[in-house]
Amino acid sequence: MPRIGQVALVGSTWVGATLFGLAVAATTRIGPIVMSLSYNHGVHLGDVLAFAGAYAVATVVTASTLDGPHQKRK
Repeated sequence: MPRIGQVALVGSTWVGATLFGLAVAATTRIGPIVMSLSYNHGVHLGDVLAFAGAYAVATVVTASTLDGPHQKRK
């Protein structure tokens, strides 16, 4: 069972990854529009790549935190 510190680290990692993706989406217009949301707003390719990169890092952090090296206790 994960410790409270591990759960906090994993949770904050995913929150940080989401905030990073939203910050990129709000401040940049990188690449072509891949999905139109309204007549003046859409999802750009850079937004998708920012979320994909941030979530890939969050996945690695989660996996290494929850399935880290197992040590036998004496």
